Amino acid sequence: MKKILCILLALVMLLSFAACSGNKGDGTDTTAAQDAQASDTQEAAAAAPDIVFKEATYVTLINDVYNNPNNYLGKTIQIDGMYTLEDFTSKNGKIYYYVYRQGPGCCGNDGSMCGFEFTSADGTYPSYVPQSGDANSAHPWIKVTGVLEQYYEGEGDQKTGPYFTLSNAKYEVMNERGAEIVKL
Repeated sequence: MKKILCILLALVMLLSFAACSGNKGDGTDTTAAQDAQASDTQEAAAAAPDIVFKEATYVTLINDVYNNPNNYLGKTIQIDGMYTLEDFTSKNGKIYYYVYRQGPGCCGNDGSMCGFEFTSADGTYPSYVPQSGDANSAHPWIKVTGVLEQYYEGEGDQKTGPYFTLSNAKYEVMNERGAEIVKL
């Protein structure tokens, strides 16, 4: 009986080693499942943000980006909050899209906008258009992941900035909302 169990165990081990080896014909031994898993891992690593803004550190990180931009430029940032846009097409031909929360201002928690502009990778944006007097709850809640870039507008004495944008961003409209008003 022991001899049969040993033979069966050896046979199972031999078959498991043989099953793990698949030849793609190019000299490498991998299976299709391993190839797919490796591809998924590479895509996840490429899409993984360098910095994720969490509710508890939201304002602190925003302030640090503006005070120390060189520590953040070129990094992939993920941030969630309310969505809005500002239409300046009549002034400069541009529409600016934002992900934000309300944070402390100069006089306590006076509702200052705290977040980033973003530019969508595929040129699409949520279908919401803000109306004057909209409550926070009317603004869709989105999660945005993009690369932080800095830019200026205008030229010479009219040059303004720096402004920060999450470029080549992907966004997702979320069902669950976080805190609309954040504190230090």
